Parts: sequence; C-alpha cells; structure tokens
Amino acid sequence: MTDVRRVLAVAGTLLLAAACAGGGAEGPTPPPTPSDTAATGTPAPSPTVSPSPSPSPSLTTEIALQLPADAPTTLDQPLSTADIGDQGFGMLAPPGATVTATSMLVTPEDPVDQIAIAWRRGENPFASEQGLVVWQPFGSAPRWRALYAFTDRPSKGTLGIDVDAGDLTDDGIPDLLTFEQQGGTGACGTWRVIASAAGAASEVFREQTCDTQVQIADGGLAVREAVFGPNDPHCCPSAFRVSRLEWDGRDFVKTHSEVVGSPS
Repeated sequence: MTDVRRVLAVAGTLLLAAACAGGGAEGPTPPPTPSDTAATGTPAPSPTVSPSPSPSPSLTTEIALQLPADAPTTLDQPLSTADIGDQGFGMLAPPGATVTATSMLVTPEDPVDQIAIAWRRGENPFASEQGLVVWQPFGSAPRWRALYAFTDRPSKGTLGIDVDAGDLTDDGIPDLLTFEQQGGTGACGTWRVIASAAGAASEVFREQTCDTQVQIADGGLAVREAVFGPNDPHCCPSAFRVSRLEWDGRDFVKTHSEVVGSPS
C-alpha cells in the first residue's frame, strides 16, 4: 500500500508541473482588451500613411498662377511672338474672355521674349472677372507656358487693367507695370511691377493707392501723389508729392521726394 501511495503522489506532481508549464490542453490566449493595452503603456500600431508627393521645384513660378480653373497654362506650339500676334491673343486667355491689353516683351539682345495680356470676362463692366497673365517660350514641350498671373473676381469691382512695359530692374529684360482701376472719385486701384527672367516671372512691387499716378521713367518709377489742404475739394488738390523709386536689387526704394505747390 505504501508503494501505491508513493506512485500516485509522483504522478500528481508530474501533472501539476505540466499544467504550470502551459501544456497544450488549454485553449489559445485571448487578445488583450483595450484596458490591457493601456495598462502596458504600449499603444497599438498606427496605420502607415504614405506622404503626399512634393511639387517639382523646377517650375516654382507655377505657385504664382492665380487663374480661373478653365484657363490655359501651356501652349504646345513653336510660335514666335509675332506669330501669336497674327493669330490672335485669345488663345492665351481664359475661354470666353476678351483681351483688353497686350504687351510684347521682346529683348533684341536676350532670348527671353514674353507676351503679357490683360483680359476681361463678363457682360457687366462693373462686375466682371478680370486678370493678367505673362507667357514665355521654352525650348522644350510645352513650348509656351504661363509663368505669372493674377485674377480679380467680380466682387473686387475692377474696371480695367492698364499695362506698360520697361526695364525697371536693370537686367536688360522688360518688366511690367500694371494698374487695376477700381474707379471712384479718388481713382483708386492697385499698382504692380512684374519682373521677369529666363523661365520665371514674379511680382516685386504692389501698392494700393488713391489719387496717385505711377509711371515708368528713366529705368525707375515716377510717383505723383495728391496732397490735399484743409480746404481743398476732392477734385482739386493744391499740391502734389513727386517721388522717384529705384530698384536696389531686392526692392524699390525712394531716392527722391518733394512737394510741388503749397497746400491751401
């Protein structure tokens, strides 16, 4: 009897050791609950998100293209500036737009030839969409590309866009001086200078004014601003502040200013 008890005790001990070692008799371990995950301090793995591709830096001037969604931005035709002039500038404007002003920025001693057009779309002259776009030719397709553009929505009330050209940055390449007329008794509007280089065009000056005229003169900007005396009617200022702005390589700086006349 003693031997039998000794055998049963040994067998029980072996069964207990097998159970503690995680024998295969038990079912699979259930997944941890959210509370278990939080208790361990190890967050569940997040899904992998692929980063969006970065825009190509080769044509960074595309960032400056403020155009309607249906407006063309490229033209794959090897045309000269004269050819486009003969065929009409409409192909460079948004569909249904009327070209209101053009400027052929031709540089005889430099290969950078450009075309700038101002356009208007809409029947109401006081609430129409208006804008300007600068095109430049390239040696590879697409042959012509829009490098700079701005668009004034109808709510801005732009009545027209004036365009003038001249070398304002002293690099031998014509730049643009534009004025977005907003009318009113103060002849208010926005002046811009768009400078160009090979494969690029950018806005380097913008000023919103009233009762002010800006012109290209001797490679700089001549500014004539009304100065009103206390008794001057709005139609008739008694003096003008005449200033000159010149490009210093980074910005337009005032190099001269004087008041002509005496405010009453």
